[in-house]
Amino acid sequence: MTQVLQSRPRSLGNYAAVALFLAVYAGVLVFVFAPKDLISVQSPTALIATD
Repeated sequence: MTQVLQSRPRSLGNYAAVALFLAVYAGVLVFVFAPKDLISVQSPTALIATD
C-alpha cells in the first residue's frame, strides 16, 4: 500500500531557513571569488609596526 504524501503549506520557518542558507552561500561565493585587491586583509604586525 502506498500513501500519497499530501503537500502541506510551508511554514515561515522553512522560508527563513532557506533564505538564511542562500544568504550565507552567496556570501561565501562572493568572498571566494572576489578579487584579492577588494579583500585586503592586513596582518596584525603591519598594524602594530607603523613607521
